[in-house]
Amino acid sequence: MADRMSDQVYLKQMQYANADNLNARILIHDLFSTNQEKWTDFVFKHLLIEKGMQLLAIGCGNATQWQENRTRFPQGSQFILSDLSIGMLQEARAGLQWDPRFSFYCGDAQVLAFNRASFDRVTANHMLYHVPDITAALQEVSRVLKPEGLFIAATNGNEHLIELYELLNNFDSDYLYEADKHARFSLENGTDQLDGIFPDVDVSIYESDLWVTDAKLLVDYTYSMWDVMDTIGEERRTEMQVFFQNLIDHDGGIYIRKSTGILLASQQSGRIDSLGILKAK
Repeated sequence: MADRMSDQVYLKQMQYANADNLNARILIHDLFSTNQEKWTDFVFKHLLIEKGMQLLAIGCGNATQWQENRTRFPQGSQFILSDLSIGMLQEARAGLQWDPRFSFYCGDAQVLAFNRASFDRVTANHMLYHVPDITAALQEVSRVLKPEGLFIAATNGNEHLIELYELLNNFDSDYLYEADKHARFSLENGTDQLDGIFPDVDVSIYESDLWVTDAKLLVDYTYSMWDVMDTIGEERRTEMQVFFQNLIDHDGGIYIRKSTGILLASQQSGRIDSLGILKAK
């Protein structure tokens, strides 16, 4: 199962052939996060997009980040949204194709088809742990980023959703969760990986958890994960919904810890401080 995190054929043809699995996950976080500040707003305030800037989003997914903040981006800025999956880009394009600031590129983060120092901002939204050669992708980001530019990489920590994985193990002991499933590039080790390439690195934590009160939506979220499909199976979906509903009826909801945030990197020492970005203490 761990190999699937970076299996590009599987990711393109199965897990992210379209945006359905991602949409199921986004919905849970939108409806049941305990932080009143939306994740898209949290990321937006770190972007600091100004008129005339050029931005590259690698692993843009369904482009929720860009669609929700479209009216807030200044005219004259340009955005290239890229993803490995054509299916993902089709949904991203559907919501933004009439906005001339946005263009779309299907490609691999390990080999970016752009000139050196092309972008003021590069983002990687919860995707670097899927890249086979993370160092190669980071070197490519460094190459296409302007000297004064900023790289913003979202990822999860090792304790992300740990209560959900424990509940699934209680539901079916054959489900063996990996507490560090995002460990290829996580909040715990991402800084060290960036330090080898960027002189200025920091982290900003999104303080939020989940309090889920809808059993069906939680089942939909759960079955968007390939390890659940492999070990528990689609035939137990109704049984799982009853399992979650009993917990909700007893406790009023299901608490699930989140551990997520963004890593910030610049090619210039002190650049992140000079931008006045909110960071971890």
